[in-house]
Amino acid sequence: MSIAQEVVKSMTVSALQLSQLQRLELCSPFMMRLLSNDKGILEDLLQNGDVSYRLDAMQSFLVMHEINSEESLKKALRKLRQHVLARIIWRDLNGLADLNEVVKTISDFADFVIKVAIEHLNSWQVAQYGQPLDAEGNPQSLVVIGMGKLGGAELNVSSDIDLIFAYEQEGQTDGENTISNQDFFVKLGKKFIAALDDVTEDGFVFRVDMRLRPFGTEGVLVTNLDALEAYYQNNGREWERYAWIKGREVTGGDAVTALLKPFVYRKYLDYGAFASMRDLKVQIQREVNVRNAKSTGGKDNIKLGRGGIREIEFIAQVFQLIRGGQDPSIQVRPTVQVLRLLVFTQLLPEAVVHDLTYAYVFLRNLEHRLMYVEDAQAQDLPTF
Repeated sequence: MSIAQEVVKSMTVSALQLSQLQRLELCSPFMMRLLSNDKGILEDLLQNGDVSYRLDAMQSFLVMHEINSEESLKKALRKLRQHVLARIIWRDLNGLADLNEVVKTISDFADFVIKVAIEHLNSWQVAQYGQPLDAEGNPQSLVVIGMGKLGGAELNVSSDIDLIFAYEQEGQTDGENTISNQDFFVKLGKKFIAALDDVTEDGFVFRVDMRLRPFGTEGVLVTNLDALEAYYQNNGREWERYAWIKGREVTGGDAVTALLKPFVYRKYLDYGAFASMRDLKVQIQREVNVRNAKSTGGKDNIKLGRGGIREIEFIAQVFQLIRGGQDPSIQVRPTVQVLRLLVFTQLLPEAVVHDLTYAYVFLRNLEHRLMYVEDAQAQDLPTF
């Protein structure tokens, strides 16, 4: 017996709700497992599926959960993710939400859980080691920078979150078990990653990717501002300029992006960005070719394949790298917003931007439908 048939027997539902549920049953085995395992999610969808999952609802959900340990934090955040994701999928597949609502909801959720996790983990760690302070006695906090689609507030429903950790000044904690600020924030960063990334019986919150930090996987997990500035002055590469266009502090103020703005946006017209972006595109194409050779997809990858999502993002962001230093109005993060500004600044014809925007929205919606099937990072078109 299908979930839809079970619901008809056990609940009072309208014909519209039944058809909406049947659509989910056809499109998302992942959703059907969620509904089978937690009837509260189904009840929420039937009662509230006509409204988006807003920040106040996320806050109210966590109020109902006692969070007093790392394990209880993990459980509460994963349960919240299940409810948020279920609402997004329900609304999107049934034509109740557009792309803007989907990416805003999941991006707001990511910001929210990052702040909640840092707040709890930091307070527990301060109780153990004391408050991190700089040389003048000013409190220090962990700066979590969202990169990529998180930074642009255009996150996918089943995406990694690319993060960089930082703090402002060196120093030490003021507790009895004194440790350096560096040690404090490395410990905090590791606990934070586990809080979101660990796979438990309730799943995960987000897969956390830290490879964009200075020196990648070989670099330290958390870097202070002086070390960050030295790295990007001496070792910063062109692809990192591209990545930092999307950089945005989720916690800890805006000192990092303010510091790095001259690195990203040059004061002159930077036509060298064309060559840099071309090299980056060639590198991505090589990766696609390798996937093709291994018969694991590639040419039908709607993100990295020819004419895919990444190429549209490149078109938008190459203009930002070239002209962003002289025209601050295009120093924005969301791709669709950048494209609109390129018309306003007469850098691209309106018809071209219309076609690019239409293609981008279509491909992002398709990407989400591939992800809804099994809550997986899926960008390859299926073969039959």
